[in-house]
Amino acid sequence: MEKDIRICHFTSVHDAHDDRIYLKECISLQDAGYKVFIVAKGKSKAENGIQIIGCGKPKNRAERVLLFSRKIYKEAKKLDCDIYHFHDPELLHYALKLKRCGKKVIFDSHEDVPAQILDKGWIPFIFRKVLSACYRIYETYVVKRIDAVIAATPHIGEQFKDRANKIVVINNYPKLDDIVFHDTPFEQREAIICYAGGIDEIRGEKVMVEAMKDLDGTLVLAGKVKGKIYRGG
Repeated sequence: MEKDIRICHFTSVHDAHDDRIYLKECISLQDAGYKVFIVAKGKSKAENGIQIIGCGKPKNRAERVLLFSRKIYKEAKKLDCDIYHFHDPELLHYALKLKRCGKKVIFDSHEDVPAQILDKGWIPFIFRKVLSACYRIYETYVVKRIDAVIAATPHIGEQFKDRANKIVVINNYPKLDDIVFHDTPFEQREAIICYAGGIDEIRGEKVMVEAMKDLDGTLVLAGKVKGKIYRGG
């Protein structure tokens, strides 16, 4: 069936080629026949039939939250799409603006943000519980007024129970055509454990490294490193 629905994914935090956003969601939508746009950091270009609208890059976190997120919203709104799918907590405010314009709006929650705030090293410890509680209240206010929440894990989806109008879990599993299957029997392979994703303490880097002390095998961490690499105590 021919579709003329326009869908805009917009993010102030992630790159336009983020695996979840670009490969798993936008490419899938494009393959299904929808017109897809991505508004994000970087430069503008067209790839695989998807129009990427680049908005440059913020200089720091404060500029991103206070100014750059608004720029992302304005560029997204100009596209006048039917569905807006956003990926960052700092864009919740703009989601309400789009909803008031009669758009379908979806929040893609990659993390359990209230819990994540409790572990943010750049937030003074004494403020974390209050900020976490305040964020959850505001998040609830917004998701009750938009159309749906897409969660990256079942756990995150559970956190929106009785708070969001509709919850759908889309796990960050590899696409089947990206997987290279081995012919070697499992018991004959090397004992290798691989983690793919952002590498820092908040994502379990230290825990994984420490756990390997009790295991006979090799740990491979693949991804962008934030801060210093933990090499064990």
